[in-house]
Amino acid sequence: MSDKVKAGRFVWFELNARDVEAAKGFYGELFGWKAKSIDMGPMGTYTMLTAGTEEVGGIAKLEGKGDPGWLSYATVDDVDAAVATAVKHGAKVQGPAVDYPGVGRFAVLADGQGARFAVIKGDQPKPEPTGKPALGTVCWTELVTQDPSQARALYTSVFGWSTEDKDMGPMGTYTVLKRGDVMAAGIMKAMDARAPSMWLNYVLVEDVEASFERAKRLKAVELVPPADIPGIGRFAVVADPQGSAIALFKG
Repeated sequence: MSDKVKAGRFVWFELNARDVEAAKGFYGELFGWKAKSIDMGPMGTYTMLTAGTEEVGGIAKLEGKGDPGWLSYATVDDVDAAVATAVKHGAKVQGPAVDYPGVGRFAVLADGQGARFAVIKGDQPKPEPTGKPALGTVCWTELVTQDPSQARALYTSVFGWSTEDKDMGPMGTYTVLKRGDVMAAGIMKAMDARAPSMWLNYVLVEDVEASFERAKRLKAVELVPPADIPGIGRFAVVADPQGSAIALFKG
């Protein structure tokens, strides 16, 4: 497998939350995630999230301005080169490239429509996943954007992804982003012209309706009610009580 194909794999999912304890409680009740706080030195306390024995991601305390939300990290071969390429295609740097011992080098960006994402080259690269995703883990990552054409140009340049368009009927054209023969992520145009552009993570659940109702009982806000994706599965989207969007999925 070439280096270009190795790049562009989402390997970490981080929730930026103003109230970390409330976030731990919400996601623990919704997905059964376990939380463990670790000391990250200059970065402060970081909360690691696991589903069974599988690492899911983490929670970082949001300080100052900015909105709560999930931040998805995708691999690159050269962080600084990736940042430069992204900027040429209209992205803005929100967190400059930095090294963190034992983690790697990473930077945080926002594309031309405001969707935030991170590029990372890890010190200890995660192995390629094998088999089906485990319940409670992120099984798909998707860019919902107001400008799919601009997004395609940026992300294919940064990550070396190829694209494959699929006709989704009333939902319009869906662009699958690929690392060689492996599906890496997707792009779809936002159905609502007022919706912010964002990277949306899908968590595998046993029952979409049950998880959706549980989320609402936990004070989540309904964004997309349970619906079928023909030939693929069933999903729903909610915003947690602090405003971060997350999708529920069963294939």
